[in-house]
Amino acid sequence: MFNDEQFRPLLDAIPNGMMAIDEAGIITFVNSRIEAMFGYSREELIGRGVEFLVPERFRAAHPALRHHFARSLQTGPMGCGRGLSGLRKDTTEFPVEIGLNLFRTCDRVLVVASVIDITERKRDEDRVRFIMDELSHRSKNLLMIVLGIANQTVRTGDIQKLESRLMALARSHDLLEENRWAGARVEALIYAQLGLFADVIDRVDAAGPLIMLRPEAAQSIGLALHELVTNAMNFGALSSPEGRVAIRWDIDDQQTRKKFWISWRERGGPPVSPPGHKGFGCRLLSRIGTEAAAAEGALVFAPEGFSWRFESDEQSVTALV
Repeated sequence: MFNDEQFRPLLDAIPNGMMAIDEAGIITFVNSRIEAMFGYSREELIGRGVEFLVPERFRAAHPALRHHFARSLQTGPMGCGRGLSGLRKDTTEFPVEIGLNLFRTCDRVLVVASVIDITERKRDEDRVRFIMDELSHRSKNLLMIVLGIANQTVRTGDIQKLESRLMALARSHDLLEENRWAGARVEALIYAQLGLFADVIDRVDAAGPLIMLRPEAAQSIGLALHELVTNAMNFGALSSPEGRVAIRWDIDDQQTRKKFWISWRERGGPPVSPPGHKGFGCRLLSRIGTEAAAAEGALVFAPEGFSWRFESDEQSVTALV
């Protein structure tokens, strides 16, 4: 049958790879899909042992699997539960799914194999698995942040502050969602947190290169910016008509390792003195500074105006746009 040219157009039209192997494991027929899948012509395949298409590390065990199938006289998937791979002519491997059937002729028994290249399916499965792992990680991370905000804020009994901090976290998340969690641009993050204070936004001078913060950094810095602008509105430079805020950010590549930094500098507001009690905002800003390995001097309560600076390794925190 498999050498009869009248059946070849029919078998070539099948979307799956089809091949026939005799009892000795010799390939007696392949359709055009097998040629395309493995990169060999019919002439190169017919007459060769089927192990020729099996990766070398699996090759020794393959004849026993063939003999077992031939003796069992059962049809079905090959290697169920095990990852199967094919070996292309260019020596690259690819995942396959194989279905086996016995075909009897008048003088012999052939094994007919249906071969499917499942590279795209495996890629999709890996992508879904990665997304689920990322979702689990981000959900746990978000929960820890929310619990931290709640624990620190509820102690004061100020539910309004709790709501505003959760809204600040939500604004950062909105930006990350817009970018499919690739990150958030620094400038976009700043104006997302300042967006509720439209009457003072013209007194904020923000300037820096196009830099994308990775999700974890965007969450932390977004909360820090919320605390900074809230404090500036209530007690700092933005509480005075003459007050101004300068925000700058960049990548410092003058050191051995590149550093991302962002700074907040207030001028023109009421005289500043160090707080007698460190609230949630101060603890948040100090903790971020400590994690950035540049905590010393991160918060400066100078009489002429408050300032804050955050630094972190460029590789672990930012991506350049």
